[in-house]
Amino acid sequence: MKQLAIAASLLLGSITAFADITIKDTYKSLVDKKGNITLPENYRQNWTFLGTYFVKGAGDSMAEGAPSHDVHTVYTQPDAAAYYRKHGKFPDGAVLLKDVNGTKSEPLTTGLASYEDAPKVTFMMVKNSKNRFPNNKAWGEGWGWALFNPGENKSQTTNWQGEGFNNCFGCHVPVKNQDWVYTQGYKTVLGK
Repeated sequence: MKQLAIAASLLLGSITAFADITIKDTYKSLVDKKGNITLPENYRQNWTFLGTYFVKGAGDSMAEGAPSHDVHTVYTQPDAAAYYRKHGKFPDGAVLLKDVNGTKSEPLTTGLASYEDAPKVTFMMVKNSKNRFPNNKAWGEGWGWALFNPGENKSQTTNWQGEGFNNCFGCHVPVKNQDWVYTQGYKTVLGK
């Protein structure tokens, strides 16, 4: 039993160390010298789940009971979430990751259920309070912005004010006064 407790303690310590190293070393491990952003490994398993949004597209039925269009699931480093709870903002080097998946719906005994299906895209924001990459158009308003296609770890974003899925600005401008983050969906974790 004592060995199990020691093993659990070491495992917890390594997960915590992973989170500490990740936030401290964001610009060493996830961002190169030109500002190109790489998707981290194992964030779904090791990072803090912030929340989920179910989003209907413009052409989808808005009727009550109609299935959801996409599910947006958001993660951050454990230390970034702890820092936010204490200070009310994300620290330099914080990473926010949003997986966008399609949904499937089916009637269950509890009613019409919608749940996560195939991945569509992953978005990533990297907090940059030091304006490290003023000439890289994937960086703006204190953040680095990235889009990853399923199965790829290299960002497709070259301009955060681009077009289509790469128009980060267009989607985030409504929350400009919230440091460009839709924090209202994360209150149970962030506490604000």
